Amino acid sequence: MDSPYFWLGLVLGLALGLGVLVIWWHLQKMKGGAPKNSAASMAIDDGYPDYLCRIFADIVEDVSLGVAIVDPKGEILWSNKGLHQLLKRDEVKGNLAELLPGLPINIHNLLNSKKSMQLSFKGTVLKVDSKQIDQPQGFVLKFEDITEKLSLCQHRQEDKPVLVLMQIDNLAETLQEIEEEERLVLQSTVDKILTEWALKLEGFLKKYGEGRYLVVMSQESLRECQKNRFDIMDRIREIKLGNTIPVTLSMGVGVGEEPIIDISRLANQGLELALGRGGDQAVVKWTDKVLFYGGKSNVTEKKTKVRARVVANTLRFYIQQASNVIVMGHESTDLDSAGASLGIAKVAMDFGKPVQLVLDNSTGTLDKLWVMIKEDPLYGERLVTGEEALARANSETLLVICDTNKPSLLVEEGLISQVGRIAIIDHHRRGEEFISEAQLIYVEPYASSTSELVTEIIQYLGEEVTLDPLAASAMLGGIMVDSKYFIFQTGVRTFEAAGFLRRMGAGSKVVRKLLQDDFDVVVERSRVVQNAKIVFENIVLGFLEQEVPHSTIIAAEAADSLLSIEDMKASFVLYKVPEGVNISARSNGEINVQVLLEGLGGGGHLTGAGAQLKDTGLPETEEKLMVLLEAYMEENQVESSGQ
Repeated sequence: MDSPYFWLGLVLGLALGLGVLVIWWHLQKMKGGAPKNSAASMAIDDGYPDYLCRIFADIVEDVSLGVAIVDPKGEILWSNKGLHQLLKRDEVKGNLAELLPGLPINIHNLLNSKKSMQLSFKGTVLKVDSKQIDQPQGFVLKFEDITEKLSLCQHRQEDKPVLVLMQIDNLAETLQEIEEEERLVLQSTVDKILTEWALKLEGFLKKYGEGRYLVVMSQESLRECQKNRFDIMDRIREIKLGNTIPVTLSMGVGVGEEPIIDISRLANQGLELALGRGGDQAVVKWTDKVLFYGGKSNVTEKKTKVRARVVANTLRFYIQQASNVIVMGHESTDLDSAGASLGIAKVAMDFGKPVQLVLDNSTGTLDKLWVMIKEDPLYGERLVTGEEALARANSETLLVICDTNKPSLLVEEGLISQVGRIAIIDHHRRGEEFISEAQLIYVEPYASSTSELVTEIIQYLGEEVTLDPLAASAMLGGIMVDSKYFIFQTGVRTFEAAGFLRRMGAGSKVVRKLLQDDFDVVVERSRVVQNAKIVFENIVLGFLEQEVPHSTIIAAEAADSLLSIEDMKASFVLYKVPEGVNISARSNGEINVQVLLEGLGGGGHLTGAGAQLKDTGLPETEEKLMVLLEAYMEENQVESSGQ
């Protein structure tokens, strides 16, 4: 009897006997006949075997799942006890849509879709599945109470780990400007605030490097952070221990159902994205979704130029290894993008490489520079279209992209998949859309312009690289335009770059000519300013209702002019283009126009951004912008001038 085979035989015997008993019991019940209003009687009338119908009726009648047969209009033909219990009724009659208000009125379409759906009913959640039948014509519905199952899933979801990688953006710069005895105090203060924050969220915090932290928390704690919009960043920014540069914190949060190794990868990507956007923000990343929080402060200029030197050496290596170099700006190329592209093209030429220059003057933003490039013997023959550049691209080609990091804004997006290596030089904050194929990424939001970054790179390439007056003048003009004549996003390095360009031959007359406006541009710009309106007491909106030449220049300059109005914190100019409506935005730094316009698919800087909305009109665009402005003002509690 101790043998396992004895017990196995006993179990199998009992199971067989029980099966025979059940079959005998059903055969005995069949002698009594089925009720006429039952599912069995309907099936018998339609020609199904009598014993199968009776077994079906007995089994379905007593299962805990709710089952009903309805006609195409939703009238109940039959239902089991399980449905009575789920609906808390002694009998179930009439139209199912009337008994369950959560079902669509046109129940026929719902049932034909053959898809599951969930609906709430008296404090429970029911899952409804449907299947069409021919005899009788109608549908079989299955109802299941999944309230407890959803609750368990929610609890399991809340207990899943969330990984947070945090980094103090500017720790080295902050520590350099305070006294020695205050440095340890500042670091310990940061550690204490972050530790208390993690403990309050019932999370685990580990410091794994200078200014670097790892936090493990639950998804329930993450929702709490999202609810208060990661106010830990505000607490870190408020630390004042003799430092004039605010301490800022960047966070990458990895969330999802994936294994922990994949969640850590998401957290890393989130942190890289936060840093690429200038820091002082949190990026919550799933595999298919990204959310941004923070970004309230402007980017602090980096004092060290080590990064510029490393990028210069890497770029030199890539150029020397390439068979040819293609330099490309963004669509509607502006003066900064064109100037930076000319600078990189000159570098490649000095290294003896064939160069193709891809710029876009479809909106007329480069009219004056375009003529100069065409007439210049050095650059004229190298200026090609996107299609021509695509024909010359191969696996040994180096593509250098200047002044954008979004693939959708490139003059010829197809070049990305046709070249061997890609380098990006840009000063715009990274968004969710990014050229991930790039091997060299030099995105520095602290810089005034891409031309400033290219100027610093050139200084580390040695005496074999020089600039001609046209490239130097275009780059200086790009710096002046993007910095609003050295007012916004301007630091010491900006003036150093401008001084270097002047020494390389940038001519004041050429720069002045590049920056001069046509008479029609001045008139249209004045009309936009004249017809502007103020909303939320300190935000001004302008409109360019007709498609006119140089609309991009007009809108940008009008936005600058509107921002100069007293007490204005931000300006937005909406202007018509053939594809739809574009927006040019400016800010004094108190309102983050980059975050705002990201809600419309745009991007840029905290103080200057843009967006392109296709297949839409001015009224619709204005309505969408007002919704975003209202939400932003409420979330960030921006004070108006009248308060």
